Amino acid sequence: MANERINLRKELNNYKIDFDLLQKTPCTTEENKEYEELLKNGGTLPDGVFAYTYGGEESTSEFYTARESDLSEAEIQEYLTYKQLSMIRTIKNCVLFFTVLTIIGMIAYFLLSMSL
Repeated sequence: MANERINLRKELNNYKIDFDLLQKTPCTTEENKEYEELLKNGGTLPDGVFAYTYGGEESTSEFYTARESDLSEAEIQEYLTYKQLSMIRTIKNCVLFFTVLTIIGMIAYFLLSMSL
């Protein structure tokens, strides 16, 4: 496993797809059939064509192409900053929820122990 080579360009493209920096365009029905036959015959997908992933498994019948967005570097940086802020807000809300839940539990335990 340590000697396994990682294709960094493919990993980078996967991250770009995950964070919506590459635009997905679904293939037509004819193209899907063509790529499906290509895979059945032991071939590989052309560059820029990817299989949809459902539940961790790649589809063998549905494909899409990915192309770069028309955003500038500054716009991409701004987009990623807002995405980070959104994730931080979600984490903050989760921490707040569990803190309030813990305080309510402590108060309920205190009141229950005082009534006994």
